[in-house]
Amino acid sequence: MNILITGATGFIGKFLVDYALAENLNVFAAVRKSSNRSSLANKKVGFVELDLTSEENLLSSLIQFIESHGSIDYVIHNAGITKTTDNSEYELVNCTYTINLIKALEGTGQSIKKFTLISSLAASSPGLDDQMIRIDQKGDPVSAYGWSKKKAEEYIEQNCTLPYVILRPPPVFGPGDKDMFPVFDLVNKNLELYVGGKLQLLSFIYVKDLARGIIVATTSDIKNKKYFLSDNGEYDNEKFNLLIKKYLAKKTLKIKLPLAVVYVVAFFSEIYTRITGNLSQLNIEKIKELKCSNWMCDSRDFYKDLAIEPKYTLYEGIQETIDWYRSEHWLK
Repeated sequence: MNILITGATGFIGKFLVDYALAENLNVFAAVRKSSNRSSLANKKVGFVELDLTSEENLLSSLIQFIESHGSIDYVIHNAGITKTTDNSEYELVNCTYTINLIKALEGTGQSIKKFTLISSLAASSPGLDDQMIRIDQKGDPVSAYGWSKKKAEEYIEQNCTLPYVILRPPPVFGPGDKDMFPVFDLVNKNLELYVGGKLQLLSFIYVKDLARGIIVATTSDIKNKKYFLSDNGEYDNEKFNLLIKKYLAKKTLKIKLPLAVVYVVAFFSEIYTRITGNLSQLNIEKIKELKCSNWMCDSRDFYKDLAIEPKYTLYEGIQETIDWYRSEHWLK
């Protein structure tokens, strides 16, 4: 079976490739001409250059692929953006490009077994009180990023003729991750940073459990369903920091920043980003998510329907992540 994976050269994508190869799938990484392919250089992976900006160019490239390789059996659409200085780019990349890909795949006439969209917990509305967010919970996203993911989901649910699965992971961490690294780095420097006065209820998933879950869902008989995919634990931001401290054997100073101060920092961070072009982790859109007190999601349906369980506890994932950061000298 041939599987096409977009975003295969990124943090999550590299693990998707590993798990797909372990399932004896013929793996093809969809890349741009400018993509850095070094992370997949020593893996048995084919490369397919796809222009997601054009449905017409996509269809031509996919037809050429079929002529060369016989079929497209599975597609995992993992490509997207999580940070930008222009909010309109979220919808363009995360929604419009997704639609372009689906229409091109439909245009090939292939009997594709599964189209899997990697969405985000941000496509949901925040949880109510201390209740876990259900996949059918009503409400709207709070950020432009979340809206872009939700709109892509809605297109699939209403218009896609391909068998599909939509997966919404919460924050993902693991070896090679840059987005969560600042949390580990601060604790390593004996600091804990919190926004506002309340604890945030959170879900997490270790990247290896996420990649395994995505591959299992993609190759399963489950279709036309949407799930959260977390490790099914119930946490808060202090718990995550506590486990990092435990493994690093660190004592920390807790700093709680008022929301107003964080907004000021984000404002100047956005100015810095526009001047330098270096995207910052903190921006006004991100604060819309950070100020919500409950991002804890319910993944029980996923594990029940797929008949699997997470292999890693949160602490085991944190241990492996820190070991990798140390081995690569990210943590000193």
